[in-house]
Amino acid sequence: MDVIKRNVLFNKPGGTASKNAMMVRVTLPPEYVKELGITPDEKEIIMYMEEDKLIIKKSQNSYE
Repeated sequence: MDVIKRNVLFNKPGGTASKNAMMVRVTLPPEYVKELGITPDEKEIIMYMEEDKLIIKKSQNSYE
């Protein structure tokens, strides 16, 4: 199993967001995205927590 360490990016959104709003992002390695079959045309994913893990899967247009 490949293990890659990433930082979580925290930003304050602008516009009409509340003063306490927070935007949080994590970048994914392109090779992982390719392996999952995520493309610009098929970019929807599903995410869920399983115990202490964040699971990311490509959406199949129906939730598993």
